[in-house]
Amino acid sequence: MLLKENCTDTCHYLGIQRSFEKALYSYDYEAAIQLQASHYLINSLAQVNPSPQKVLDLGCGSGLITRQLCKKLQISFLHINDLSPIFLEKACYHLQEFHPKSILFNFDKPWGYQDLYDLIFSNMAFQWSFNIQGLFKKCYNHLKQSGLLAFSLPLKGSFFELEPHQRISFYSFDYISQSLAKEGFTTLKAYQLLLGRDFKTHLQALKSIKKCGANYVPHTRSYRMMERSKLSLPSTLTYAIGIFIVSK
Repeated sequence: MLLKENCTDTCHYLGIQRSFEKALYSYDYEAAIQLQASHYLINSLAQVNPSPQKVLDLGCGSGLITRQLCKKLQISFLHINDLSPIFLEKACYHLQEFHPKSILFNFDKPWGYQDLYDLIFSNMAFQWSFNIQGLFKKCYNHLKQSGLLAFSLPLKGSFFELEPHQRISFYSFDYISQSLAKEGFTTLKAYQLLLGRDFKTHLQALKSIKKCGANYVPHTRSYRMMERSKLSLPSTLTYAIGIFIVSK
């Protein structure tokens, strides 16, 4: 993950949190790709384990995707997590009928409790990890024996239409697969898919990223603004999505 050389971890995570909180009221309307990715993830998960009992959703956002997960798999015991207290409050509202326990913490830092889960779930959040190998270790340690880790994330190749300074550095499919194996996970399902959105202008494409909170990109130097004429050209944003379901 690309970081300022002189920026602390706190600066990095605070930038992510602020970007998402600015998109609090637009996220659910703009996160079309995130929603599509969750459909693939949840349907694949239902084929592997249709009835996990105790579940943790890491980076739950507004909770709408968590709600779909709960309905599809009939989850009875739910913990939800997010970096943002504002989004966590919104998720609790959307998930009232499932009586979730909300846990505010940064999933890259020590979790501070010892609960074990049948399933740890995350949709389009792990790409923000500053130490994904360490995150996988935490997930492994918080799973029951034979418990599942199921997640989606954008991979290398996403946003290839943008200039390098307009996007974060995404992990590759192979790197994720190797990191999971290194922690002792057994892969049950792992595949890639390409999803895309077309926009009338490049400016609209950039605004859509901002409106779903995914516009945080740290850099060490400033860049020349894009020519105004290019901002008005039609544009497409491509997401290379990885779907992973692994067991302890």
